[in-house]
Amino acid sequence: MPSWVERIAARFAFLHARRVYGRFQRALRDVQASQRQALRSALTVVQGSDFARRYSLASVHTLDDLRKAVPLLTYEDTRPYVDRLRDGDTTALLSPRQRVLMFATSSGTTAQPKYIPVTVPFAHDYRRGWNTFGLKLLVDHPQAVLRPILQCSGRHDERRTPKGVPCGAITGLMARTQKRIVRRFYVGRPEIAEIADARARYYTLMRFGVVRDVAFAVTANPATLIRLAAVANEESETLLRDVRDGSLDRGIVDEEPLRRRLEAGLRPEPQRARELAALRKRCGRLRPADYWKLEFVACWTGGSMSHFLDPLADWYGRVPVRDVGLLASEGRVTIPLEDNSPTGVLDVSAACFEFISGESAEQLQPQTLSATELETGCDYAVVLTNTAGLIRYRLDDVVRVRGWVGQVPVLEFLHRAGRVSSVVGEKLTENQVAAAVQKACHELGIGALDFVVAPQWADPPFYRMNCTPCDAQALSRAVDAALCEQNDEYRSRRKSGRLGCLCVRTLDRTCLAALDTTLMVSRGGSPEQYKRPGLLTGLGEDDTLLACTRQI
Repeated sequence: MPSWVERIAARFAFLHARRVYGRFQRALRDVQASQRQALRSALTVVQGSDFARRYSLASVHTLDDLRKAVPLLTYEDTRPYVDRLRDGDTTALLSPRQRVLMFATSSGTTAQPKYIPVTVPFAHDYRRGWNTFGLKLLVDHPQAVLRPILQCSGRHDERRTPKGVPCGAITGLMARTQKRIVRRFYVGRPEIAEIADARARYYTLMRFGVVRDVAFAVTANPATLIRLAAVANEESETLLRDVRDGSLDRGIVDEEPLRRRLEAGLRPEPQRARELAALRKRCGRLRPADYWKLEFVACWTGGSMSHFLDPLADWYGRVPVRDVGLLASEGRVTIPLEDNSPTGVLDVSAACFEFISGESAEQLQPQTLSATELETGCDYAVVLTNTAGLIRYRLDDVVRVRGWVGQVPVLEFLHRAGRVSSVVGEKLTENQVAAAVQKACHELGIGALDFVVAPQWADPPFYRMNCTPCDAQALSRAVDAALCEQNDEYRSRRKSGRLGCLCVRTLDRTCLAALDTTLMVSRGGSPEQYKRPGLLTGLGEDDTLLACTRQI
């Protein structure tokens, strides 16, 4: 039970969160004023930088001014300025008064990862978005207040720049800098993020969690929640022994100093071990649905993530699921307000937003629309200008307008723009696939192959490469390894077991030729214009297309 001191501290934290939510509600009531303020804040962050001088940002005051001064930019357009910033040249991209807390890393379209500057204002905006999201959740689920939280975040300092600035997951920074009263209810300890092996990390978090009265579990990726539950069940014999003895198994966590630091927070709980053993015997396995009284879980539910909802319910029960919103290393886009819905209202204070209509998304410099100019039922790609130093940045997440809160659109995430596949958040691009296959063929000493890759649904999901006859096993290993080199997030999800190894299926040339014919017919193009995609983005789309070829 929380102490009276914790209850008083939580009350003050709750009052502060209510003020934050009140500001959010006021921002929704005057979207144009909120967007003007977001633009001013973003321009202040880059004021006086080489980037600002390059685009004459000193004379920019409105969104129309910005559109005239700066073209739409990708990360690759911004990379030269970020690279100089990473080397310590602050004024390449930012105002001399700005301080970079860390660089949030994410997969880019090339083998080089993206490094998003986390400035003090950006960290404030990111935290405000999470606090707004969290308060609405607790207002809707008051039984979760002052109860333990299973929260899973990455490490914010996986690597460092030449100047010693941390690079990693912004969620790690948010967790470490959260208010002390909130951190008090996290079941895990910050040191858990230092465990290199993903399975050991998941086990340790669940080792701390199974002895607590967890109210809800929250992490962006539902595949992570599923892996947490599965690992605890698979290692249940070890887990019960550790709970009984107050220990952390050295065969799982083999880093001695780290394990000792973590064990200092544990104590023997033989009664809880007996309760868990009885649950396992009665239910046939250990499930969070049985050993916790959960009020809800929070994770992504839109786009391809919807495929995880049934397995999630199998482990955690049919509890409400709140989407955590469209957010990326580059910033937050939406804040969900309801359970069991993939939608969220645009976070009009997080950035100055522009939107590219679906039919214009493939153009290099299409016209953009403001938030109030969108239409219900239509699809748009997101562009943002924010306090991370990202100006007219093509986030290229595609959203659909599902409704309105006043003049503010309610959006549902659909998919990444372009030929990008993201089954468990890996954001794999066609360019990365092509580069990986080319590298694998070179290493194996084989000529160029006709191929097409598609994601497949399984436990865990994986990618399948359909190609002309070859040594399938050798090619599978080589392409998978090359994809890990090309894409940090693919490598992370392979290492954690959330994504399975790429497999190769050999087909004769007539099958692939028939697939090409099917695609040409469906797209209405001429043979001269047709180029076979290296990556299909729909789950099992290769089988769907091959089935269609048999009907032609």
